[in-house]
Amino acid sequence: MNGIRKHVASYKHGMRGIKLAFRYEFAMRFHLIAAVGVILVNYLLQISRTEWLITLILIGLAWMAEAFNTALEKVADRITQDQDVLIGQAKDLASGAVTIICLFAVVCALIIYFPYLF
Repeated sequence: MNGIRKHVASYKHGMRGIKLAFRYEFAMRFHLIAAVGVILVNYLLQISRTEWLITLILIGLAWMAEAFNTALEKVADRITQDQDVLIGQAKDLASGAVTIICLFAVVCALIIYFPYLF
């Protein structure tokens, strides 16, 4: 029974992390607004089930990348507030991961929406 309680507790911690991300991180709120826009466009264009799944997966990946980026930045800032080359590179790499998934999401959106619009 103790294992089940730990497992349930891990979901509570996860939900707290999600709340923190959307409450305090501008980038997460920006991604939320973008996600609402994508969902609205999906609905209006009546895209296929597969296209829905692709866009939802990309939304999840963007949020996940942003959450990891934020977590890494917070840990790095806790280690030192001073300029550090390696910490700067780690932050840039994490930010780059967010940028990569967002660029791929835009490319996928163009591929998905173009036939519906033209």
